[in-house]
Amino acid sequence: MVNTARTLLAEGHDLTLRGVAAAMGVSPAGLYRYVTNLDELLDLVAASIDESVAADLVAAVEAISADDVTKRWLVAWVRLRRWALRHQDEFRLVLARPRSGEVSIREVSDAFLGTCLCALTTHQDVRMPPVPPAAEQTVVALAERPGSSPWPATLAWLHTRVLASLHGVVALEVTGYLDPALVRSAAVFRATMVEWLARLVRADELGALLAVLDAELAG
Repeated sequence: MVNTARTLLAEGHDLTLRGVAAAMGVSPAGLYRYVTNLDELLDLVAASIDESVAADLVAAVEAISADDVTKRWLVAWVRLRRWALRHQDEFRLVLARPRSGEVSIREVSDAFLGTCLCALTTHQDVRMPPVPPAAEQTVVALAERPGSSPWPATLAWLHTRVLASLHGVVALEVTGYLDPALVRSAAVFRATMVEWLARLVRADELGALLAVLDAELAG
């Protein structure tokens, strides 16, 4: 059912229970054995997409030396952007459905990007931003990761800011808020990434990382 829905979405169709049922060769009533409504189906599809994206990011990063933690973080972000631009309907669905009740749908890919950032901060002399009092309770909750060791609150806050910044640019690119020429040139995304690299890495490493960034963006 989820795979059928994802195929329809990739082909540009609007997802409806009737449409998914027709593609599966069953009656719409037959889908109610698996989901109670369309929202539940969309949540399942969004979660499946997120898991696939995370798997793709892991595969891309594992091809890079484990010691090259900054390059791994950089490549993960550029590959996420590349996927989003090539699969815009899927990205829009995940973007529109960040949560299902109290459960985060984007936990898989977001947590992986955070893990890459965590590795980066352990190898670089990163000045961690203080958590503002107004965000402290929420950030402490975000730092608690079921099944994994909790992050320091400052790391969770840094990751949240990176997500808002880089993921925000990708969202603006995909949804058409940025001029198409700026999307094609990757000018806004590149400038935003350069700003983060300047804050996160040593100055003597920046030139080599910019070469990696430009090669990835050209890919």
